[in-house]
Amino acid sequence: MAHRRCPAAESRYMNLAIIHYHLNRGGVTRVIENQLAALDAVLEGTRRWRVALLYGGRCQGWNENLAATLQNVRLSLHEVPALDYDGQGGSAEVGRQLADVLKQIGFTPEESVLHVHNHALGKNVALPECLLRLARVGYPLLLQIHDFPEDFRPANYRCLRDGLAVRRAAPTPPAVRGSAGSPATTQAAADLSAVLYPQAPHIHYAVLNGRDNEILRSAGVDYQRLHLLPNPVVEMDHLPPARQARRRLDQEFGVAEDQRLVLYPVRCIRRKNLGEALLYSVLAPPNTVVGLTLPPLNPAEVSIYDQWKKLAAELELPCRFELGVPGAMTFAENLSAADLICTTSLAEGFGMVFLESWLAGRPLLGRDLPEITRDFTELGIRLDWLKPRLHVPVEWVGIDAFRRAILEAYRRTLEAYGREEPAGLAGLLDARIEGGLVDFADLDETFQQQVLRIVCRSDADRRRLLQCNEWVRRALSIRREEVSTEIEANARVIERHFSLVPSGRRLLDLYGEVGASGRAESPQPPLDGQRILSEFLDFARFRPIRD
Repeated sequence: MAHRRCPAAESRYMNLAIIHYHLNRGGVTRVIENQLAALDAVLEGTRRWRVALLYGGRCQGWNENLAATLQNVRLSLHEVPALDYDGQGGSAEVGRQLADVLKQIGFTPEESVLHVHNHALGKNVALPECLLRLARVGYPLLLQIHDFPEDFRPANYRCLRDGLAVRRAAPTPPAVRGSAGSPATTQAAADLSAVLYPQAPHIHYAVLNGRDNEILRSAGVDYQRLHLLPNPVVEMDHLPPARQARRRLDQEFGVAEDQRLVLYPVRCIRRKNLGEALLYSVLAPPNTVVGLTLPPLNPAEVSIYDQWKKLAAELELPCRFELGVPGAMTFAENLSAADLICTTSLAEGFGMVFLESWLAGRPLLGRDLPEITRDFTELGIRLDWLKPRLHVPVEWVGIDAFRRAILEAYRRTLEAYGREEPAGLAGLLDARIEGGLVDFADLDETFQQQVLRIVCRSDADRRRLLQCNEWVRRALSIRREEVSTEIEANARVIERHFSLVPSGRRLLDLYGEVGASGRAESPQPPLDGQRILSEFLDFARFRPIRD
């Protein structure tokens, strides 16, 4: 995973402001903590870097001991109330508070870099315009995108489109391939992209994977200001002894020490494809238990999660829920107790599970996401027990019902974005059916539950499903001692490319490059900003349980 080096980066001193909506427990907060540790691991010299963390005020789960552990970074936290979700005022208020804090701590445009996480997600509609104003006065920006509002998050996208006072400073971008909406909707999307993805010599973008890199480049983001910045992955040298973790698992969840645990470390939201993990519990060899760690937090997700728990109880599936809630087992204990780790997720920005499992010394099986894992396999990481499809006989749900359900779900999504149906959609749908088989992930929850009932009530149907997916039988039977060589080889590659030191060097080089950029007072829109939406809404990427 190559990165461009800046010769002056390692000797240049600068102020760094990291900006995010909150510091509550979650993926981005964890990334920020790891990035600070990575930067600290490679900084040298007698003068410590000043790093200011600007956030909206919520910080439940933040590691309060982190600042004391940093040797070369002088970290300070600064509450900016208007920066939180939905803000506490209009664009002017968010901008005023950000500017006031930067002035108070002495972070001038000439000596500072602003590293902003998920600026365009729609959690605070005022933030993108505020960043534009800071860019106009000379602040260099590194805009790190973890999640896109265009990536099947229509509520976020509509919030931005309707809430931002977008400017019409540029002509309508050229037409893009794929579907489009009405002229008014098309113009609104073009104006929005000018605010979300502005272009200037001192505005840089960081993405987590090669897919996002390609999408932004196709929209006209200059490759010299577009950087691949994978998440740091910390070592797993803190895992408790396996026997100790297994005793705790037995005490807390009734999983005996002689049973095999297939662990899915997951927040059980829809796109994590919970039904497929429960299906593994039916397909696994006897004496196997599938464990899932965390319930959803979003109230809109809870009812679907409860349906899965109810079905699991009804069918008496060998699975356990909420192994990782507060008061239960820690993340480290769960990893240590696991024999195998699985993932059935349908969408990831980075996909930490694809790496962490090997560092924990556990094989990984489940659903492959080639648009994400390609970055890892190109480095030499072997993911032999992941496959991009789990085949199901289409007759189990009915071919007409299948076609109707997926088309209706896709059309709902297009409508939510104000987009029209693309030409040739029927032909694209036919390609989803291969030899009378469909992918389990192309089924909505109702159909997925129907498949589970079929497999549970008939051993013949269970055998048929395994015959359609021979790799599942082999993967669920893996013994760690049989694949220790592959585990160790993958761990070495991961440490070489994603541990704190190489991650810190990437950050250090990147901050130096951003800080040394020329300045432009008038950021311009991307050449083809609507392309971002068209790429993400491509029918090939659509899944009904993401609509």
